[in-house]
Amino acid sequence: MVAWLWGLAKSLPGQIQPGCCYLCQLPLAVAEVHFCAVCLADLPRLPPQSIRHWAPADERTDACRYWFCALPWHSSATYLIQQFKFSRQPELAQVLAPLLAAHVTRCYQHHQQPLPDYIVAMPQTASRWRNRGYNQAGLLAANLASLLPVSYWPGMLRRLQHQSEQHKSSAQQRWQNLETGVHCTVQLQGETIAVVDDVLTTGASVTAVATALRRRGAAKVDAWTFAYTLPPQRD
Repeated sequence: MVAWLWGLAKSLPGQIQPGCCYLCQLPLAVAEVHFCAVCLADLPRLPPQSIRHWAPADERTDACRYWFCALPWHSSATYLIQQFKFSRQPELAQVLAPLLAAHVTRCYQHHQQPLPDYIVAMPQTASRWRNRGYNQAGLLAANLASLLPVSYWPGMLRRLQHQSEQHKSSAQQRWQNLETGVHCTVQLQGETIAVVDDVLTTGASVTAVATALRRRGAAKVDAWTFAYTLPPQRD
């Protein structure tokens, strides 16, 4: 089913028609929102737990307490993120946010922990913002704040310099690019902060943000992303 949806999605025009499922583009029933019942049920959700231990151990990733990701990086998630990030469809933030909001709610219930004090977005360089026209992480964070009892704090984080595109960089390059590239603009007083991004791959970006936040007084930092690129399986 997923392979069929992905093949169909690649043949669709860039903009999804109103009133249609964002994956199969078939008309939605009266009670359906964003996705038809079949596509929604077909989305492979990740379990309501931190995926921190799924990646190879690295002391740099200890800056985050929890790593919560709603979907694995597979065909449906790939299509949604690529349309959101590279095809000028900022309205997809309203589609992805409810899925991520439901997931993180379940995660904090599973860990018997309260939600964080604030949501912040992965910062974007000024040049990339101009080229894309929006920060997809910021749109996702703002929509999450409208669904959860957690305030979004825009402007807390800033990128200090232009860096190569993360999705085109090697794992080592990601760590080197971000070690000194993120700044927290405010002094915090022991708050718990959730960092929102679209995809978690190596963890370099959110770790750099978490380090900057903790340096400025955050007590705990959690990572929330819509999708997670699973590490290679080992024998």
